[in-house]
Amino acid sequence: MKKYLVSIALFTVLSSASFAQTKTAEQRATKPTEMMEKNLSLSAEQKTAIYNATVEKIKAIDALKEAAGEGNKPDAEQLKAINKKYNDVVKATLTDEQKAKAKELKEQAAAAKAGAMQQN
Repeated sequence: MKKYLVSIALFTVLSSASFAQTKTAEQRATKPTEMMEKNLSLSAEQKTAIYNATVEKIKAIDALKEAAGEGNKPDAEQLKAINKKYNDVVKATLTDEQKAKAKELKEQAAAAKAGAMQQN
């Protein structure tokens, strides 16, 4: 069960664009990078590449939110483009084994989330 909760937390953090605004993008990029390092056994080079991509993604999303104005949602197409760019970097950085492990963790998280929703 603990493994499932960690998986859910990993992919929620990675896919979520709403982080506390009091932290810098660099601070907010640390946790998802560390979770990926732990769950996927990233090398130092991979960790650096993913951390930099995460910082870039967070800054781009923050800029998009600021441009949209308070109370307004950022453009969905632009958000998709930012996420696609990030996902492309992650895919290019991970090995085939790590990609398979990430896919497995994502499926487990989705199954756990579906199970939790059925209980509610």
